[in-house]
Amino acid sequence: MTLDRRHRPHPGTPTGAHAARSGTLGAARRRAALVAGAASVAAVAAASGAGAATPAARPLARRAGVAPVVVQLWESHNGGPVGAAMTALVDRFDATHKAVRVTIVVTKASQKLAAALPAGDAPVLAEISHYDGIYVKAGALVSWNSFMAHSAVVNASNVLPAVWANGLVHGQHYRLQADLKVSEVFYNESLFAKAGITSAPTTWTGLAADASKLKALGVIPIGWKDSSAHILPAFMSNGGTLLEGGNSVGTAANFDSAAGRRTFSYFRSLYASGELQLHHGTTLREDLAAGKMAMIDGTSAGYAKVLDAVGGKFRVGAFVEPAGTTGHAANIAQGLGFVLPKGHTHAQDEAAWTFVQWWFEPAQQALWAERTGFDPEDRSGIAAVPASYLRTHPGLAASISAAESPDTLPRPVSDSYNEVQASIDAEFFDAVTAKQSVSSALATLEQQANGYLKGASEL
Repeated sequence: MTLDRRHRPHPGTPTGAHAARSGTLGAARRRAALVAGAASVAAVAAASGAGAATPAARPLARRAGVAPVVVQLWESHNGGPVGAAMTALVDRFDATHKAVRVTIVVTKASQKLAAALPAGDAPVLAEISHYDGIYVKAGALVSWNSFMAHSAVVNASNVLPAVWANGLVHGQHYRLQADLKVSEVFYNESLFAKAGITSAPTTWTGLAADASKLKALGVIPIGWKDSSAHILPAFMSNGGTLLEGGNSVGTAANFDSAAGRRTFSYFRSLYASGELQLHHGTTLREDLAAGKMAMIDGTSAGYAKVLDAVGGKFRVGAFVEPAGTTGHAANIAQGLGFVLPKGHTHAQDEAAWTFVQWWFEPAQQALWAERTGFDPEDRSGIAAVPASYLRTHPGLAASISAAESPDTLPRPVSDSYNEVQASIDAEFFDAVTAKQSVSSALATLEQQANGYLKGASEL
């Protein structure tokens, strides 16, 4: 298949909006698809030298009469501000790098890579979500460590700690986070002013008090997404840990706890009083834009979409998830990351690294942040965003503050945590909407999560 450098859907890839909430069954099916290909992935990795060290990358220079090395990049940004920004950046790279040419294929790389590897159809470079555990266990990914060894930008002193830890297993970086997003809340500044609210809440108690004031205006005070990424920050700010004993890889859950009861009960109380509704992201943005909702929960990746939906009808404010009983806020560093599937030539791997290192440079990081709302992944990228831009874009300013916080943590890399997240979604929804009690929901969540995590590798 001949590709150009612009977005082209992979065959069979839907181009519509994705569902914001995936149930346990859907997650189980996704995991089944990954597990089904794991043995073949391992075999392919072994055949390609799974344990071999990758020599350090050298800058690629175009030799006369030699065609550029083509890097096919699988990624899933299929439209809107993010897709347009991705295309613009790849076009800029291709225009300034004669020895390497990047082509984009829009596809569900996180799900399709397992089948592509044994079929010999894996791309040189892919952006995948937090499913890298299965590939790491199979030895199917090339570590980025040797490439990063002498990098001026992709290093521990420049890259934000939560980003640096994403995809890090036993000292090896297998996934370099490319789309850093954190949870935050967007709000209608005009409605806040009408309700007499002069500043954004900094605690969950303050958020509930503001919701009561906004309800008096005849609007829905809060819209929330019932997915783990939007539940865990509150849970962690109340002292909860993602896994028993901490927030790193482990084999036991820790949700049936005081932090879990406090967090689930908080949202249940707001829902019961008519001050909170649960919806998908598109519905939340539409209701905020229409003036039906005063504030909505989302991520920094949705900031540009919120501004598009509002269309300048009112000023959109933003604040990070508030502080809980610990006295501090907490957040989860989410987003896709670059992986280097095995089975390609060293020249192709070097070419992929040339693009990835360029991606982390300040100019690209600033452009990506300004056009999409995603946080820069490194300190030099944050410094490159003009202060004047941050003053007029509070969503990006708020998310940067969260990204820099020591209380923003990466998700676990356990190969079973995707199923755990689906259980969180389902049980949280049932508890908040009173389909079952909080204690019952947490007990079920704990049982299901431990079932998924039983036997999960520490990698």
